[in-house]
Amino acid sequence: MNVLALTQSLCSVPSVSGEEAAVVELVTETLRAAGLFVSHQPVGTARGRCNILCKASADARPRLLMTTHLDTVPPFFAPRVEGEYLLGRGVIDAKGIAAAMIAAHAELLHSPLGADVALLFVVGEETTSDGAKAAAQGFAPQVSAFVNGEPTEGLLCRAMKGVLAFELRADGVAAHSAYPAAGHSAVHDLLDALGRLREESWPTSDLGETTLNVGVLEGGVAPNVLAPSARALVVMRPSVSTESVLERVRALVPPALHLEITMQSAPVVLTELPGEPSCVVAFGSDVPHLLPLLGSTGRALLVGPGSILDAHTDHERVRIADLEGAVQSYVRIAKHLLA
Repeated sequence: MNVLALTQSLCSVPSVSGEEAAVVELVTETLRAAGLFVSHQPVGTARGRCNILCKASADARPRLLMTTHLDTVPPFFAPRVEGEYLLGRGVIDAKGIAAAMIAAHAELLHSPLGADVALLFVVGEETTSDGAKAAAQGFAPQVSAFVNGEPTEGLLCRAMKGVLAFELRADGVAAHSAYPAAGHSAVHDLLDALGRLREESWPTSDLGETTLNVGVLEGGVAPNVLAPSARALVVMRPSVSTESVLERVRALVPPALHLEITMQSAPVVLTELPGEPSCVVAFGSDVPHLLPLLGSTGRALLVGPGSILDAHTDHERVRIADLEGAVQSYVRIAKHLLA
């Protein structure tokens, strides 16, 4: 199977989070054309927005799951080859990885291990991980191991930071800015709270620093009006217990402000393999939400081609040789886990 051609095909179809139906249809057609058994799990209310589970046959009982996501961040830009690179939205995050897993699975089908491996492709990873959360509630099989695909430069991830995302909202009273005593500025309250959060000495661990980013800041109606409302969207990457970080956030945010948690996951220690180089990553993934698929001795791995520094950019790219090499990497890892 030509992984470059398959990646180009998948990445030619826009699949921004929430609008994955077209790429779900394309992946389904590709898998069924190969004679594989494919089932779907609707996620949300949008027509055709589904998770995909692929097995060698209807009665196959897989022990290993290879999984990644089909949604992307906006904006879409079509794939193109430039020298030794393939550029395009999703080439590493993560439709190129999906293509590599499909190609690896096709190769494994020619071995005695073919029925032991299944593919799970989910929607919604870039927003709320609603696809992975749904898949872990009875759709995907219980397995002894899974390999999740994200861009790690081909290195096995030995640990990943947690995620704590939240919205802060402040309410004020509009008034003429020349008479501030007649009102109350929501923007000022919000800035004060954000200042306390940014000035806090957040804990560190072997996973690195706990970081904080104020990604969206909105508020007010005009420069000469005290702001009646304001809000901020914040994402933290805890390197220690996410619950302990949230406790400190609650202590720093004044009670008058509204704090709404939009995403939360703990740091995760993952499986390493002998002889395979490893790394620690700060980004989030579907891994925490897929852990219910494993038993107490199950193994979770995270690995994929490409650099996270190229993901979510206007130059998202993957070295074609790395994309092709990922196919054999997934085959090798599968054989090791199933030995």
